Amino acid sequence: MQVVAKMFLEQLDMHCYENEWFASMDQALHGVKAAEATWTSSGTSNSIWQIVNHLIFWNEDVIHRIKGTENPHKAEGNDETFGNPGDPEDEIGWAKTVQRLYEVMNKLKTVISDLDDEKLTAPYAANSYSMERLLSNIMMHDTYHLGQIVLLRKVQSSWSGVDWS
Repeated sequence: MQVVAKMFLEQLDMHCYENEWFASMDQALHGVKAAEATWTSSGTSNSIWQIVNHLIFWNEDVIHRIKGTENPHKAEGNDETFGNPGDPEDEIGWAKTVQRLYEVMNKLKTVISDLDDEKLTAPYAANSYSMERLLSNIMMHDTYHLGQIVLLRKVQSSWSGVDWS
């Protein structure tokens, strides 16, 4: 029985598409234009575009950890995972970045659906904690950054609130 795997799949769906206790990824990114995605509050904080790059990097990394494969995208440090702040005129590039995020999240969903509860309790690598904990951590990590996106949108007055319907 895949009780734990099913729970993670439900959480991932809520996390990406449903406004439950917090704004979903869909809601946080809904209607964001390239100029808004590249904006920073102080010039030193990360932009929404950079946060999305960061989410792509770490969710891909989790997929590689679960599959036991090498992540071809190496980062010297966490700051590097945020990447380029984007171009305020590049709507196509921004749309492709958001599309890439959803592709990665859908791939993560596929990877989770292939796990059974026994695999979830196993370490994902030698001397590592369980895949279950890894998935829990990435979902909390993503939720934290979704909150940052909402806050950036509030500060720039581009946030219209959560659609709770």
